[in-house]
Amino acid sequence: MDIIKKATIFAKEEYQKNDSKHQWAHVEKVMKRALEIARQLDNVDYELLKLAVIFHDIDYNSELTCDENYKNHVENSIKVAEEFLMKSNYPKEQIIKLKQAMLSHSGPHRRKLGESKIKEGKILYDADKSILMNDSATYEKYFPILYFDETRKLVKKPS
Repeated sequence: MDIIKKATIFAKEEYQKNDSKHQWAHVEKVMKRALEIARQLDNVDYELLKLAVIFHDIDYNSELTCDENYKNHVENSIKVAEEFLMKSNYPKEQIIKLKQAMLSHSGPHRRKLGESKIKEGKILYDADKSILMNDSATYEKYFPILYFDETRKLVKKPS
């Protein structure tokens, strides 16, 4: 079975454990936007991008507070992805890139580690943040720090 299909089957079940904002529907929205962005760019590793989207919020525990989840979900999600992919005999070099991409979707990690050096991480960041821009405050917060002009063209300013 192809790794994307296998990861999707696994992830759909895992996302059911998450809080209401981080269910599989969130992944589908991020995936749609990520692919919209990626189609406008050159040299995108689509398998890596799709896996990063699938796993980026896979551990958003519904029993923890929002602050606890926000602080820990990236590292916890990376652990879930890494374990799943290692069991699936996925190449270690690709797992390293996936971890970099997943770290890139987090604002605190971006501030701490600097700008993403991996295109798929930049796409994930833009996709994840741009689908949230439904109000002026969120728009004002994230629009200026999106990576790609291609993303900015997809986002409509809330009225």
